[in-house]
Amino acid sequence: MSRLHQAGRGAFGAAALLGLTLFGANPLRAQPSAASVAEGIATRSALLRPADVRALSRDSSVVILQVGTPAQFAAGHVPRARPVALSDVSTPRRQDALFLEIPDTPALERWARSVGISDATSRIVVVPASDTLQSATRVLFTLAFMGFGDRAAFLDGGLGAWRASGAALEAGDAPALAPSTGPLTMRRDSSLLAVIDAVEAATRESSTTIIDARLPQFFNGNGGGYPRAGHIPSAVNVPLSLVSDGGRLKTPEELRRLFSEAGIAPGQPLITYCHIGQQATLLWFVARELGHEVRLFDGSFQEWSGSTRPVVTP
Repeated sequence: MSRLHQAGRGAFGAAALLGLTLFGANPLRAQPSAASVAEGIATRSALLRPADVRALSRDSSVVILQVGTPAQFAAGHVPRARPVALSDVSTPRRQDALFLEIPDTPALERWARSVGISDATSRIVVVPASDTLQSATRVLFTLAFMGFGDRAAFLDGGLGAWRASGAALEAGDAPALAPSTGPLTMRRDSSLLAVIDAVEAATRESSTTIIDARLPQFFNGNGGGYPRAGHIPSAVNVPLSLVSDGGRLKTPEELRRLFSEAGIAPGQPLITYCHIGQQATLLWFVARELGHEVRLFDGSFQEWSGSTRPVVTP
C-alpha cells in the first residue's frame, strides 16, 4: 500500500486528552449497576477488567474480538467473541514485500463487516488469547487507524484474566455470523503512522525520540536482520518484554520509570518500530496512554534495513 504522510494525534488518545488515561484511577469501580458500568466503560476507560467486559457483553451493540489462533479460540473464548488473526487485518505475506502491512480500505471494510462492526457498534473489546500482547495491540492499532479508536478497549490480562475471574468460557468454532449491512463510516487516520522519510528526519533532530521495541539482542545487532542487523540511528531500546507481566501491563509508575531510564522525557513525541510493525504496537499503546504523541513506523526495521539508510551496530 502507499504510505500516508500526515502527522499528528489520532482518535485513540481521546481518553488521555480528557485526563482519563487507562492507567489512572478507574472511575468504573464505583458504578453500582451493570447499566451504569456499561455507560462508564463506553466513555471513560480503554483498559478493562473481566467484570467490565461481562457488563459490556450484555449489550448487543458491543463487538468482542479475541485475537489468537483458531485452535486457541476453539479451546476457549469469551462468550459472543469473534476470532481474529493478524492475517485478517494485514496484506497477504509475500517474500518480495513488506510484512504485516495495513490493507486497502475495501479489505478493511470487508473485515469489519465480517465481525459485525458498523456505525451502530458502541464498543469494540479486544481480548488477547495469550500473555503475549503484541498481536492484540496490532489489532487495536488497526482499529484506531480505521477511525474506531474512540470505541476500542482492551481486556487487561486477556483470556488468562477472564479465566482467573471465574467468568464463563465457550468452546468450539465461532458460529456463522452474517456480515453487518448497516452504514459503516471508516477513515484512515494517517496521523498514527510515520513513513520512512519522517523516521530519517527524526534521527537528525532531538525533539522526537525513536523507540526500538525489539529485544536487546536484536537492537545490538545480534541477529534479526531484515536484511541487515543493528538499529536505526538515535533510537533507544525499550523492549516489549519489559512493559507487561503475565499478560498484564506494568503499573504507570513502572512504565514511566522504564521510559525515563531510556532517556524519554514526559510528553515527548515518539516513533515506535520493531521487526515488522507488530511488537512496536505494544509500545505505541503504552506511550499513547502515558500521554505521548506517538506514531508507528509500520515498515519498521524490515523497511529501514532494506534501504540504503545507515544502521548502527556495536
